[in-house]
Amino acid sequence: MSVTTSIFLCLFLLVSQQAVAESGTAKDNAYAKKVWEVMQSQNLIGKNRMRSFPFEGNRPHGSIQEIIATEAVVDGHKGRLIVKHNYGADKGITPHSVYAADEAQNYVALTIMFQREAGYDEDNNNWFWAEYHPDGSVIKYQGKYLSGRSELCIGCHTTLGGADREILNGKQH
Repeated sequence: MSVTTSIFLCLFLLVSQQAVAESGTAKDNAYAKKVWEVMQSQNLIGKNRMRSFPFEGNRPHGSIQEIIATEAVVDGHKGRLIVKHNYGADKGITPHSVYAADEAQNYVALTIMFQREAGYDEDNNNWFWAEYHPDGSVIKYQGKYLSGRSELCIGCHTTLGGADREILNGKQH
């Protein structure tokens, strides 16, 4: 499937689906902050963070990505946590150059999926989504914070990630 086709499918699904619930609320941003703090304590973010080898990715996450999939406990709930470090900007950026460079070079955003408790959002496998600036603040896109039951995330991950909503290798299905 081409990138253009994938983007079209994501947008089509986004427009055709009714939002399950409001996302990007103050409550969602507060929960996103808790997830950020847990990631700090587990060395999943920050200067001395755990690394994985970067790979070529796609929009909207960045031309080069690094993913760590693990488990975490947030507010007493243990769930699957997928942390995606997103790099881009420079022409000629490669997985090797990202791995060899200072972490801050070409770093554009961090996106996460955290599988919350049963009943949070059963239609979407109870995933909580957030996209952060490098400083840990939640990104605001087109007037909405990207946290909670993000329609943008759900739209693409439903078509490309399959039933589990996971996309871990940057390749289109």
